[in-house]
Amino acid sequence: MTASGVPGNALASSTVEVHIVHTYRGDLVVDLVAPDGSTYNLLNRSGDSADNVDQIFAVNLSSEVANGTWNLRVRDAAAQDVGRIDRWKLTL
Repeated sequence: MTASGVPGNALASSTVEVHIVHTYRGDLVVDLVAPDGSTYNLLNRSGDSADNVDQIFAVNLSSEVANGTWNLRVRDAAAQDVGRIDRWKLTL
């Protein structure tokens, strides 16, 4: 996701809305990657056996310049399950 025309840094009250379709959410590691390469862990192998991730995460991004390319990185840390990123939204 590319942000442009946003003056200054992101907000301390930034949010990341994440929707992932997955058969075992407890295996997932989800990170937000800032334009400078800094990573913010949103979800780290919670052990939760429920399906899917439908959650809004509050993240203090005030040290990051808002403009640039932001990425959502998702890793399935186990085998056998399948999934996909359905959608995500970043509020800076």
